[in-house]
Amino acid sequence: MTLAPLSFAKTVKKKQRSFELPAPAAPLADTHAHLTCFWNKTPAEALARAARAGVRSLVTLWDPIADDFDSFPAFRAWLAEQLAAAREQAEREGAPLDLFDNVRFLAGVHPYGALDFMSRESQVLSQLREALLDPLCAGIGEIGLDYHFDADDNIEAAPHDVQIACMESQLALASENGVPVELHLRNDAGDEAREAHADAYRVLQERGVPQAGCVLHCFTEDLPTAERFFGLGCYIAFGGAATFKRNEGIREAFAACPLDRILFETDCPYMAPEPIRGVECEPAMIGFTANALAHDRAERTGEAPAAIAQAAYDNARALFG
Repeated sequence: MTLAPLSFAKTVKKKQRSFELPAPAAPLADTHAHLTCFWNKTPAEALARAARAGVRSLVTLWDPIADDFDSFPAFRAWLAEQLAAAREQAEREGAPLDLFDNVRFLAGVHPYGALDFMSRESQVLSQLREALLDPLCAGIGEIGLDYHFDADDNIEAAPHDVQIACMESQLALASENGVPVELHLRNDAGDEAREAHADAYRVLQERGVPQAGCVLHCFTEDLPTAERFFGLGCYIAFGGAATFKRNEGIREAFAACPLDRILFETDCPYMAPEPIRGVECEPAMIGFTANALAHDRAERTGEAPAAIAQAAYDNARALFG
């Protein structure tokens, strides 16, 4: 695979405007990136740009039900090809190469696949166990509970008890193998009781939080919700949504999160941060999120932005290697 010269170094374009990437205050780690899901770019191109933008660690996802691969070896071969092409491009362009030794993946079934998972649980668990033997597999994810009706894709939420059983099975697998887990938790629109988070909290209380760590991926709730999971020792990952103007509550939660529990992520290709909201997101854009949240928290707490950014990176490396 041959890539075109890097077109993304210091700026990002949105329509007719260019936005300069903030200079990283510390190394950057993207703890949740869907490299298999880009619409208009290749993963190799995105990885090469991420290396130039200061990303030094990245975690992507493999879902044996949702992803278009016949088997785990097929996904693994694809990932190796993307990494090799990205490294070659970065070398030609003189970009730092640290990232390519620090790309990991998580294996797990999203709650959208809960019915399928439960219909062939032993087969899917066997695939996940195969993935866990790979040295680049850093844990189980994204798993969890999604009680939201997705009108855009016409996806009806699976019965809650089925989703909970799917989550519990994979949570047990993470605990048995001593690896961390990433949780996807989304409530239905207008659900003031935040039922998905309440059910997940109960499951973690009853089943136990994996000793290797538990991350609430793409946190978009309020401080009281976050505090419940702080109490369980969970990590909280904040993405582009935390930079949106209306989401003051998410920034309040970030500012209150224990420093040794914060993480950054893109959830790319979804939810690009301000000021480039609406474009196809990629790992290089995590600098906008890290910069905005670190400075917002610093204004609230008096901490140094660089110390906040460094803590997020250190937490990511401690969790995922």
